[in-house]
Amino acid sequence: MTNKKYELTDDARQLDRVKTVYRIRALRDFGEIKKGQLGGYIERESNLSHAGTAWVHDNAMVCDSARVIENAQVKDRAFVGQEAILSKRVIVEHDARIFGHAILSDSAVVSGNARVSGRAIIKGRAHISDFASVEGKAFVSKFSIVSGLTKVSGNAELLIEHTVVFLYGNATIRGNALISSPNDIITVGGIGPGANILTAYRSKKKCGIELAEESGGFHGTIGKFMHRVFYKNRNNNLYLEQYKATIAFINYFFEINKNRGKHG
Repeated sequence: MTNKKYELTDDARQLDRVKTVYRIRALRDFGEIKKGQLGGYIERESNLSHAGTAWVHDNAMVCDSARVIENAQVKDRAFVGQEAILSKRVIVEHDARIFGHAILSDSAVVSGNARVSGRAIIKGRAHISDFASVEGKAFVSKFSIVSGLTKVSGNAELLIEHTVVFLYGNATIRGNALISSPNDIITVGGIGPGANILTAYRSKKKCGIELAEESGGFHGTIGKFMHRVFYKNRNNNLYLEQYKATIAFINYFFEINKNRGKHG
């Protein structure tokens, strides 16, 4: 094509036995990039659009069939691979990794050591940071902030209307979660023989509330969870009382918040 905005240089890095990425160099001024400026690494020209201000900076890498288009930016040591697509004003920075068939759009930001994979969609002004991971068919949008060690997967939807940090720590969100305010989720830690962290959240299903263990040992309704722990701890009154108190607290939390709608 004519009017290319960059070229591949001879500065190459071997990622594996068959994959090589090449540092790019700007051929013209665009956005904040000046002619002659070196960028990060890509495997082939299809990884980075010649249109818009999309750019791969620093030592960031884009390879496989991944595409960075429109005005998206990949910075620092970030990695984008497989079939991932970054568009519009997306920023992926620091040591973040994007792969699978993930789609990032609008003004979404992925930073820190965060991971986005599977068929996850991140859009709006959502921000995924720290060591958080979003995978499966999860959908994170609006002003949602997912940070700490939070794990989001399955068909979960996070649609937070305001910039508020509450998904921080070891929250585990799976299944059919539908979270649009802090009133839709609660995390309780140090429960049972494994000092597990439990995350309860509103569901798109008729069960109303789903619950997941940080260890990945359980995901389902509160009723099924209690049946499971009563059986496993039937000879340990201490743990049974812990679980009873925890579930009572979770039920109370959602009961007092049920009439606050999605505005709380």
